[in-house]
Amino acid sequence: MQAVLQSLHSIPGVIGSLLTDDDNSVITHSFPPVFDLTTLQEVCSNLNFNIMGLNDATGGVKLLDLRFEHGRVIVKSMPKLLLLLLCEQTINLQLLSISINVAIKKLEKLMIQPVTPTIPAPAQSVQHIVAATSVPTSIRTDEKGVILTTEILKKTASTFWDSMTERASITKTTSLDISNHFNIGPFKKMTLYNKTSGKSARVPVQVIQHDKDGSYSGKIVITLSLAEQLQAKNGDQLVAEAIVGGGLFGWEGI
Repeated sequence: MQAVLQSLHSIPGVIGSLLTDDDNSVITHSFPPVFDLTTLQEVCSNLNFNIMGLNDATGGVKLLDLRFEHGRVIVKSMPKLLLLLLCEQTINLQLLSISINVAIKKLEKLMIQPVTPTIPAPAQSVQHIVAATSVPTSIRTDEKGVILTTEILKKTASTFWDSMTERASITKTTSLDISNHFNIGPFKKMTLYNKTSGKSARVPVQVIQHDKDGSYSGKIVITLSLAEQLQAKNGDQLVAEAIVGGGLFGWEGI
């Protein structure tokens, strides 16, 4: 599979490519070393999350062409897998589509064999997050919701993807605390209110998978883009209110 992905790099403008499955695993990738595995796994999680909504709304997504200020992301849907390519803005999509179709046929033949990740999982999936300073013993609340302490992602090459989006991350324990506080089930979005600046935003939220020592319990990790919108800095108190239901895809604002 790695060789198939590498063949796509013969198209001028292709920067990196990866295969992911329904479990958000990076099956294999051909990204430059500046894109660490932790970052790519976060991308896979966000991709699968949003593809579910698009599939529900459209009946099935075959090809996505996402355009950003500094590049394009092409996503091709396959049975049980997604092929993602990061490209330059000037990529020849017609030529790339032909190469993708050829690669898909090769990958489908390889998929007859059981698919197993070819890249070992990292020991710590939140290694690029700034170090937590304290571990709350219980959640704090006010009349609006659950109070969480802000941690902002470091500005490094590995947070290239995060800088494009406004997103927040919390631990599974904190997610359960919020669910219990509002007496609801699982949720995918939250309203965040910065008690210091008075700014608020509705954002998608994901779960930090590895936090064995509880360093991020009671904390919320936000991207640089979201920090700018909320005018938040490390240590600010954000009030979180879970959002359930609504929106075109079943989740408000996605």
